[in-house]
Amino acid sequence: MREHILVLEPSGLRIAINEQTTILEAIRMVGLQVSSECGGRGTCGKCRVLINPAAAPTQVESTLLGKHDLDGGVRLACQHRISSDTRAVIPHTTAAVKILASGVSSPSDFAPDEGHEGEFGIAVDLGTTTIVAYLLDLSSGNQIANSADLNPQVIFGEDVMSRIAYAMKDEKSGTLLKRSVLEKIDELSTMLCSASKVPSDQLSRLVVVGNTAMHHLALGLDPASLGLAPYEPQMRDAFTSKGREVGLKSVPNTEVYFAPNVAGFVGGDTLAFILSQRLDLADDVVLGIDIGTNGEIVLSKRGELFCCSAAAGSAFEGATISHGMRGQDGAIEHLAIREIEDAPDLSVIGDGVPRGLCGSAIVDTVAELLRNGLINASGRMKVSARVVDNTKEGLAYLVVDVGEHASKSRIVFTQKDVRQVQLAKGAILAGTQILMQVANVRTEDIKAIYLAGAFGNYIDPSSALRIGLFPHVDLESIIAVGNAAGEGAKRLLISKKSRELIEQLRKEINYYELATHDNFADVFAQATVLESIRD
Repeated sequence: MREHILVLEPSGLRIAINEQTTILEAIRMVGLQVSSECGGRGTCGKCRVLINPAAAPTQVESTLLGKHDLDGGVRLACQHRISSDTRAVIPHTTAAVKILASGVSSPSDFAPDEGHEGEFGIAVDLGTTTIVAYLLDLSSGNQIANSADLNPQVIFGEDVMSRIAYAMKDEKSGTLLKRSVLEKIDELSTMLCSASKVPSDQLSRLVVVGNTAMHHLALGLDPASLGLAPYEPQMRDAFTSKGREVGLKSVPNTEVYFAPNVAGFVGGDTLAFILSQRLDLADDVVLGIDIGTNGEIVLSKRGELFCCSAAAGSAFEGATISHGMRGQDGAIEHLAIREIEDAPDLSVIGDGVPRGLCGSAIVDTVAELLRNGLINASGRMKVSARVVDNTKEGLAYLVVDVGEHASKSRIVFTQKDVRQVQLAKGAILAGTQILMQVANVRTEDIKAIYLAGAFGNYIDPSSALRIGLFPHVDLESIIAVGNAAGEGAKRLLISKKSRELIEQLRKEINYYELATHDNFADVFAQATVLESIRD
């Protein structure tokens, strides 16, 4: 019987189900929860999920759901089976997603702008997967509160290319992507003001940083040029307007500032990263890496900046891994193999039943398989007590068997999963090595590697070094800086001098397009090898 992939959001869990299995049954199969008071008989109308592509509503749904929900893609999980690969968002579970809001930054050179007593502002880190908003007192620069949620655009695809493709379908699709993200910013802004008892009319500034695709989609710009070589942005300069003109209803009179873009896949979030760590003032050679679907890499050679974007894919976010998921309750976040014939030691978010592996555990798994000789440097798996050959995709390491950790199903890491990690880590390392070549820098020259974002915050640096994700530096030289883009956004919010600096850096930074670099293919091929890379 034919099977299709159902992706369950916000966890990102993937499950292959046949055409006789309802979405409600699939949700229960992986241990997730959705309200269903009638037990799936179609009488309570509670098992609501947001589905893409949305099937035609059934008669039951037409009775139980309103027109607004139906038009928005809301369906009852008990009423639908899937006939193609589908995404379904389970509502009211985003609180369980582990969203990184905090970060560290270098001491600020710029004091808050004068003349803003009694005024407040909101800094927004508009990520592909998550959105984080910070409420600040503009007169002091102090943070009052922050709030975060999934980017609602995730229902249309996990990576920027799938969203660009969706936006290019027709004008309505692009409008839908824009509206969804602006409504979420409105929601977070309103929530912050309400919780902090700050009147919304005292918000005088709002700043947004994000990658180039998120920037274009939020502003309603045509993203078509980002989907085709040479990946030229429609807008590189910073953009300032009023909330009402952008489409933000919660802050109609507020000044809204969008940070500038460097290139098609290096946006204002990377510039905010540079700003927060002051990579432009580095006395030594340092690397800044933000690993996501697109890994942004910045090399500072004593203040001279070189950057690129590496198409790492979404393996490190769990999207292309057979039992991958986001950092949410039930996600394995760390793994260690003590004896190759025994079950591995696991650390599970929420200390509950494991359901899948998030990015940090994915890197741990490959590193531990390599350390124990269960894969070689080329990534080939070797049969052993827990490397079994009874999956549809050939050899697979048995992370969790039925009955272990109270699990009712197996969690495996397949040969294909290893290959996905090799491709992702190869892209990051190759991008780094290309920048090192053009800057005439050797590994021994690198004094620090700053890792930004959730993946960089939770990854075990020793596992990353073991598989050759980064140049081989001392462990203590790898520094997690958390949500560095958010930290940069805060500086842009309170200081116009910071805005002037970031706009100047945008013009001065040396950007390299990896796809057109002369020896990228050769560097990438070598970079996929699973070994700790030295010069």
